[in-house]
Amino acid sequence: MALSLGVLVAGCATADSHKMSSPYDKPGFTTMVEDGRLWVFKTGSKELADFQKKGEPAKQVTRIAAGPNRMTVKSTDSATIDAYIVQKAGFETKIEDGRLWVFKSGSKEWAAFEKSGEPAKQVTRIAAGPGGMTIKSSDSKVIDEYLAAK
Repeated sequence: MALSLGVLVAGCATADSHKMSSPYDKPGFTTMVEDGRLWVFKTGSKELADFQKKGEPAKQVTRIAAGPNRMTVKSTDSATIDAYIVQKAGFETKIEDGRLWVFKSGSKEWAAFEKSGEPAKQVTRIAAGPGGMTIKSSDSKVIDEYLAAK
């Protein structure tokens, strides 16, 4: 009986269900599964607070089968979905001009990139990233590790 109740509660769209955490959360992102779809918000954002208070927003972006286990992903804007999809533990990522920059978290290369932009030495892998995105980094080993990470 508890299992049946748990399934019912997880599928409900009440204000309380919007406060439940999700196993799909990533650093900087809060997620909720509703009706088999993954809602993604930047943690602490106005959009998240509005969703928790009011429910589904009138304006929303949907990416079918783009999430974990080919789950449909929804958010208030495509940039949030893109940033969520490319984020992996141990890496700093940034999407610029449709290309994904990848650096090890806390690395001097990431700090330099944040300060001055593109590094002089860079490696590019065309269409190797999520959704066929081009990946760039200052080191091919970082790209290999990123692609191997879950």
